[in-house]
Amino acid sequence: MLVRFTVFFVGNVLVEKGVFGNGVPYVKFGEGDKPLLVFSGGPGNYLPSDLMIRLFGQFKLLSKNYVVYVMSRKSGLPEGYTTRDMAKDYATVINTEFGGGPLDVMGMSYGGLIVQHLAADYPELIRRMVIAMSVYQFSDKGNKLDMRFAHLLSENKRRAALSSMGDSMDNGIKRGMLKLFLWLIAPIMYGKPEHPTDLVVEGKAELLHNTKSRLAEIKVPTLVIGGDNDFYCPVERLRETADGIAGSELVIYEGKGHMISGKQFDKDLLAFLNV
Repeated sequence: MLVRFTVFFVGNVLVEKGVFGNGVPYVKFGEGDKPLLVFSGGPGNYLPSDLMIRLFGQFKLLSKNYVVYVMSRKSGLPEGYTTRDMAKDYATVINTEFGGGPLDVMGMSYGGLIVQHLAADYPELIRRMVIAMSVYQFSDKGNKLDMRFAHLLSENKRRAALSSMGDSMDNGIKRGMLKLFLWLIAPIMYGKPEHPTDLVVEGKAELLHNTKSRLAEIKVPTLVIGGDNDFYCPVERLRETADGIAGSELVIYEGKGHMISGKQFDKDLLAFLNV
């Protein structure tokens, strides 16, 4: 059961923010008649802000077809908590809040690591699954950058943390200018962490994550989608991830990095999900 929630409008978009009974926080919005569960990136249990929903139109097309629930991780994670433990938390949400499924789910970036365990351990809960900008194991340089980000943010060094992420991005802007922009908007994007140790726990879980040996256990219809210039997900690992899941589909965007969104992304997702 829900513990608490608030409802407000962002422009004409009705948005609900809350926490499920097992402590998993969420943001809910959309006009459709069926749910799409989206497991967000990390490290950190941050959710899309009002600014991202309003200005960047995140999930704009998807939200016209679904009620989108974006979830992160619960607070107060114990030392040694793994991505498989996090998958169990999501399974609990599906069973207690959504009547057990099967539902459409999408794991984005860090959430894409977790959703692989969810599909392998709880296939009865999933109708169709999207692994977006994620693979069976992030690159070594990606893991190290996220661990640095986690430590900085856990120390409330928000500007340094977000600026460091500029090293992973390539969107046509000179990297120095991009890092300056991230430094400027950091206080808007991130608040002071409620449980700073969660960031480090999630970072360590990412370092240990490797589901290559579990891909063959995934039997649900799966789409693997990403870019060929992804700092975290080398294109060969995107292909290996898709090849390891029997019958999966693979979409790779030329020239795209780790941050993929927009109309074409949503259209490709809907083409896969609306079957």
